[in-house]
Amino acid sequence: MIKVENLSYSFNDFTLLENLNFEVNPSEIIHLKGENGSGKSTLLKILSGILNNFQGKVLSTDKNVFFLGHNLGLKDSLSVKDNLLLDYRFNSEVDSLSEALKLFELNSMKETKLFNLSQGQRKKVSLVQLFLSKCDLFLLDEPFANLDKKGIELIENTIRDHQNRGSSVIFTSHEDHNISSRERLNRTAVAATEHARQSASVLAVRNFWR
Repeated sequence: MIKVENLSYSFNDFTLLENLNFEVNPSEIIHLKGENGSGKSTLLKILSGILNNFQGKVLSTDKNVFFLGHNLGLKDSLSVKDNLLLDYRFNSEVDSLSEALKLFELNSMKETKLFNLSQGQRKKVSLVQLFLSKCDLFLLDEPFANLDKKGIELIENTIRDHQNRGSSVIFTSHEDHNISSRERLNRTAVAATEHARQSASVLAVRNFWR
């Protein structure tokens, strides 16, 4: 569980986040919406511990956190398979890895070095990490970007699977996605920043099983 109290963040005297208060419970999904520059990525980086020069409190009981950002954190000199096996979040059997590579259409590239892959193929490698991970909390910055319909459905199913295992998921996306069940309760919270008021606020839509 994560509890955020009076969280504010400024950059170069510009207030990006101001006085945020919310909780994220086990098996809860939060969809962060907003215009570019409204603070979505910054909020994820704060929750992951990458940024710590903020005001307020972030309290967490989650021991294992998976963060997927714009920088995928892959090693160009290693193969697809070696990148996945060296990932500290990877705690599945090798058989599961083989199945995941086939599912994401990367099996024929498993011995290929990362520097030989396209950006879309590299994104798929990071999504295999997401698929296999057993973390308590998933922080995903635009996980659906540059994916085709099949890839989007695969990640939607992956997020639902993590939710069913009791994990919490916070993700950013400009689009709506078929992630919650038809029986759901939606709660909306708007981040109160002056910039957000003038453009598009950070919008957190919480979807969780009843």
